[in-house]
Amino acid sequence: MRKRRMSVPAQVTIGILTVVLAIYLATALFFAKATSPFNSTRAQVIKIAKAQAGLKTAEAFGIATTDSTSYAVIGQDNSGKEIGVIIPKNNKNLTVVNMADGISPEKLTEKNTSSVVLALYKNKPAWEVNDSNGFKVYDFTSGKKLLG
Repeated sequence: MRKRRMSVPAQVTIGILTVVLAIYLATALFFAKATSPFNSTRAQVIKIAKAQAGLKTAEAFGIATTDSTSYAVIGQDNSGKEIGVIIPKNNKNLTVVNMADGISPEKLTEKNTSSVVLALYKNKPAWEVNDSNGFKVYDFTSGKKLLG
């Protein structure tokens, strides 16, 4: 009985598919490894905000570096009110703000704005606005420009 050999076009096709699959898996593993610190930090901050500030659902998360690094999560509390919880990186003191008491971040955006993040600036709530020209810091309640 003779062994059947695979045709050359079939061998080339299998070889190409194997290389494509290897590249896809390597890329997926690279991105999973690259986003792991962000995702674990996000999960920790949300867990702290739920435990200590009464956050029920998290809608937005951000990391801001003004005069210090802080993490912020915005969401609904147990009564349905929208709150922001700011946690400094080197300090466990939470700052909880009622989002209705502050200026809307949409009022601070321009067409080249890439992100608006709730932050602490000189231990007070602020908005960090990132755009193509750098970043600016605005007071949370008044919207007055503090930096930039």
